[in-house]
Amino acid sequence: MTSRQAVRDGQAPRTPEPRTPHRTPQQRTRTRIISPTARPARRSQDADAPTIALRTAIAPSATPEPPRGPRRETRREPRRAPRREKGRAPGRTAAAAVTTVTVLVPAHDEEDGIAATIEGLLAQESPEWLRIAGIVVIANNCSDRTAEIARRYPVTVLEMERNPDKKAGALNHGWQQACRGTEDADLVLTMDADTVLETDTVAAMAAELRGNAVLGAVCARYWATPGRGLVWRLQRLEYSRYDDLRDLRGWRVSVASGAAAMYRGAALEQVATVREAGVPWDGASLIEDYALTLELKARGWRVAAARNAHVHTTPPATFRALWQQRLRWGRGGMDECLKRGWSPATRTDCLSYVLFAFSVFFRVLFIAMLTLMIVYGVPFRYALIGLIPLGVMWLERVTSMWRLPDRGWRDVALVAVLVVEDFYGFFLELCAVVASWRCLNARRQAW
Repeated sequence: MTSRQAVRDGQAPRTPEPRTPHRTPQQRTRTRIISPTARPARRSQDADAPTIALRTAIAPSATPEPPRGPRRETRREPRRAPRREKGRAPGRTAAAAVTTVTVLVPAHDEEDGIAATIEGLLAQESPEWLRIAGIVVIANNCSDRTAEIARRYPVTVLEMERNPDKKAGALNHGWQQACRGTEDADLVLTMDADTVLETDTVAAMAAELRGNAVLGAVCARYWATPGRGLVWRLQRLEYSRYDDLRDLRGWRVSVASGAAAMYRGAALEQVATVREAGVPWDGASLIEDYALTLELKARGWRVAAARNAHVHTTPPATFRALWQQRLRWGRGGMDECLKRGWSPATRTDCLSYVLFAFSVFFRVLFIAMLTLMIVYGVPFRYALIGLIPLGVMWLERVTSMWRLPDRGWRDVALVAVLVVEDFYGFFLELCAVVASWRCLNARRQAW
């Protein structure tokens, strides 16, 4: 009906609707407000390397500028609920999830140091994404007051009076009681009862595992606890030199040191399912930490040192105790390599044993040649070029010593003289040679 007809019929004329101007495709795009959501990080391409989801957030996207022209109402899209990860409890998103750590401390007659170890754990500074779910002290065949002292603190104490598998048996018992089948062991920290952690050690180790999906375990950088005597001082320098070596290797290690090592709970479960005993640690191994490291590497996991995690451990106090320790380490490492043979997990260590054999052979050859020259009166001739290797070795030792915390003049004197450290090196090589001989002759090595 036209306006004139409406007037004739007595009706009010209708106001014509305004025509909507032509809009470009960009103007027809709806303005969308995206709320911050959380998403898990990309997983590793390795199917056998599950990872803990990283807590990252998508920044709010900028709202596009409204097109010029007639003002229109901005339409909001309905807010979608955050996507829940598979296996998580309802209401627990990836952004709000907390990584849990359970600590296992096997202790055998450690009444002198167990209190300092527990107090170091209780003093840990945990960020909001990390929670220490429990501390479990496993009193392993103890004949002293280790369990009694541990019970003075808010920790769980498990006593094992007859444990034939020693440290490995204690770790397996603690893992079965406190870690397996629980949600409080995303990560598992194992440490010796004579080791004291710095206040940020647990957080630093957990951050390394959260930041690298293929890492199955990390170990801490260890220093010798304060002490006295030549044996302590030589081991203190040795620890510093080994720490420099790990730095040069990009913090890759051949073993997750048992002094303080943190494992993914999923990695331990994977190793336990393939072992006949159904537990991660091998009770028949002399060095259970190295055996577990090889098991992890064989299944695609990597092992490294956490560069920001530091602990202080107590070294053997006498040359006799040091001899026994290094014999066990050397024999245990060779046994594990012979058990597994040449494989991607062991080939680097096998090559190191071959190079060590060549080194010992040439050292013996040099001593024999020097002895014959003295016996037959062969004149010595010196060449300056022969001092170059000696100078490089001296410079390397000085550099390692200089990084020691609380170094003193005795440390400087030991490095400057060179002879004392050389004899210490001969002592360690002799330990390795005896361990090799016992391994090849299948002689039993005591713990």
